[in-house]
Amino acid sequence: MQIRDRALPVASPTLSTLITELGSECQNVTALIYQLQSPHLSARQQAEILAELLAAAIHLNVHCGEDFQTLIAQEMETLPDDDEQE
Repeated sequence: MQIRDRALPVASPTLSTLITELGSECQNVTALIYQLQSPHLSARQQAEILAELLAAAIHLNVHCGEDFQTLIAQEMETLPDDDEQE
């Protein structure tokens, strides 16, 4: 499943970029998991995939840190309440 190249409905261009990058990295992780499930991997191939998966996990951990969470919270605060839309 690919992330579409369509604008995200968020006001912050920084948050939009970070969400797009997050989607790309999640796709990378999914691809690595699929590769790891291959029944005919050599020990070397398995080690290479695991190393890439470790790097991706570290990147995701850093990427989804406090600054990213704050940007999401700020974006949520700008949204109208459902009660206000009626």
